[in-house]
Amino acid sequence: MACLRPPRSGPLLDIANQIDGELLRLCRAEAKRDQLYGALLRQLSDLQTLTVVVIEDVHWADEATLDLLSYLGRRIQHLPVLLLVTYRDDALVSNDPLRLTLGGLASQRTTRRLGLPTLSMAGVATLAQGTGIDATELHRLTAGNPFFVTEVLQAGSDALPASVRDAVLARTTALSGPARDALEVAALIGSRMRSELLVSLIDDPLVMDELVSHVLLIKDGDDLRFRHQIARVAIEGAIPPYRKAAIHTKIMHALLASGSDDDARLGFHAEGAGNPELVLMYAPRAAGRAAELGARREAAAQYERALRFVPATDMRTRAELLDNLAKQLGFLRNGRKGALKP
Repeated sequence: MACLRPPRSGPLLDIANQIDGELLRLCRAEAKRDQLYGALLRQLSDLQTLTVVVIEDVHWADEATLDLLSYLGRRIQHLPVLLLVTYRDDALVSNDPLRLTLGGLASQRTTRRLGLPTLSMAGVATLAQGTGIDATELHRLTAGNPFFVTEVLQAGSDALPASVRDAVLARTTALSGPARDALEVAALIGSRMRSELLVSLIDDPLVMDELVSHVLLIKDGDDLRFRHQIARVAIEGAIPPYRKAAIHTKIMHALLASGSDDDARLGFHAEGAGNPELVLMYAPRAAGRAAELGARREAAAQYERALRFVPATDMRTRAELLDNLAKQLGFLRNGRKGALKP
């Protein structure tokens, strides 16, 4: 009967290649894990100066790497060694093996955990200076997440970078099918939503816990929200058009059934559902309400939405909408900007 040797940690091989000696020899000989760890500890003990061992992105770590981390973390307190480990805590579910490993090391007096805050509005503005990208909008989209901010700036445009899209979608691969379906619904509802609305649109309410445990949605009082708006945009962009229309239709019917009178929201979902009649019902009403409140940009956007659905033969409606749109654009050109719709 063959005995399968446990896999070696990638970081251990990297360390062996850098410090050479016994550890590298044992790695090449495919020695057992306890022999490798013993050799590593002996070589670290022989060091005369402070040595820094860095293991990055351990939220992706396999079992062998977590075992190495646990071994070193419990044995280096008397050695001239600083072990630095980086990971993204927003990528960890509640029962992630890394959480268990870190919990075991937390009792060590030499263990320190340093949280890195997200970038402030001022920090994003500094990074975005000279790029032509609106720093306020960038901060809103990314919530100050350094990875998202730098990727957007490196892309040099407001378009969603492929690297960000792929990073967000990679986090959804661990979800069950029903949870992914629920996440698509949430993405089309918006950045923030009432919990009961999402529950009414999915078959199994328990998948809500799955989305929250993966930190794809965050509980905020009675509401749910996406951690980052840019994540919602990435998920929305990956939904096939035919599914988008069906989901928008479900959301619109759920809003109407709940007695919603938010014409702007209903007009948005009517457009997503491809329903001209309902767009022409809700969008002009939303535009009129926004104009009354002095929200000129919102009013103009709603008139433009309605114009996209006016039949070519309905010249009278088109003329009325164009006239109202011109008035709102005139206010904006003259610098008389109203408050944007919250």
